[in-house]
Amino acid sequence: MIDPYGFADLRNYIKRRLSHARYRVGSTYYDAQINDISVQGDKTVRAVLDISPAVTGVTVNRVEIYNTDNQLWAHQDCRITIAEGQTSILFWFDFTIEEKEV
Repeated sequence: MIDPYGFADLRNYIKRRLSHARYRVGSTYYDAQINDISVQGDKTVRAVLDISPAVTGVTVNRVEIYNTDNQLWAHQDCRITIAEGQTSILFWFDFTIEEKEV
């Protein structure tokens, strides 16, 4: 069984390893910065990023998050359209650590 300090160390490891993100519009990828990485009240590690395309009316179809070795850790295929007058999309990845007996 993982004890509370083990879970805390795993959450801190995730926080240290997350580095940057990128998003795709059409077939072109753009860099995105992670604005915040925090542990929520339910012990979920949340990485928040702001997607800010240069123009409106585009549709973001994939968001990816990378570690400090530039390796893909997670992705989400999506369909989010930036409306006229909208400046950005607030997007986040949640990482939850669970222990299960087998």
